[in-house]
Amino acid sequence: MPDALSKDHRRWVVARHEARAIRSSTSIILILVGAALFGAAWILVGTGSVQWDQSLQRRLNQVPSWASSVLTPLSKVFSPLGISLALVLIVASCVLRVRSPWPVAFGGLGAGLAWLGATVAKAVADRPRPYESVPGTVLRQMHAHASSFPSSHTAAAFGLALALLPFLPRPAGVVALVYAFFVAWSRIYLGVHFPLDVLGGAGIGLMAGGLVLVLSSRLLHLQTTPSAARVP
Repeated sequence: MPDALSKDHRRWVVARHEARAIRSSTSIILILVGAALFGAAWILVGTGSVQWDQSLQRRLNQVPSWASSVLTPLSKVFSPLGISLALVLIVASCVLRVRSPWPVAFGGLGAGLAWLGATVAKAVADRPRPYESVPGTVLRQMHAHASSFPSSHTAAAFGLALALLPFLPRPAGVVALVYAFFVAWSRIYLGVHFPLDVLGGAGIGLMAGGLVLVLSSRLLHLQTTPSAARVP
């Protein structure tokens, strides 16, 4: 009986035929790329090398009226409310798919670490928002608070998407990452961030997601190791 309960518990902890461990080398690459993106964005913002950043912000934010009539409704899918709904749906689908609570834990950890990292960076950077510093910027949502650099929403979106990769089918994982990319775009279009802000946020998200993948890969490896091969 105890052995049967143990097997049932392991099946609930992670469904072996569904969840997959991401290679450690892949996770390390994500962390390094994320660190490079964030570091480059941080240096450019800190040194004031942002002329191209402001120019690109104008191009993505100050669009013709015909484009705005299409993009504004679309951007609502990537608004804070849209992101929250997407988060709930994707985590719920992962839980149902693998019959495990781990997607909730790892998804929350990925998004939480990314949000925390972005919050700390905001306190140091203290960059004005585009609608506060770039004439002609169109603000398409309520005024945002705190520093513009980096984008917390972008960081959390990438952190969450990466953290859930072990529990998603590969096509769904690609969709989750594409969604995170459009979250980054929406922050510029809505007028609350510069391109360097979302680049820095994406870097933080990659680092947070990579760290969570290292942890989840270790756990999945332990859970899928045959009991006969374990040391008593």
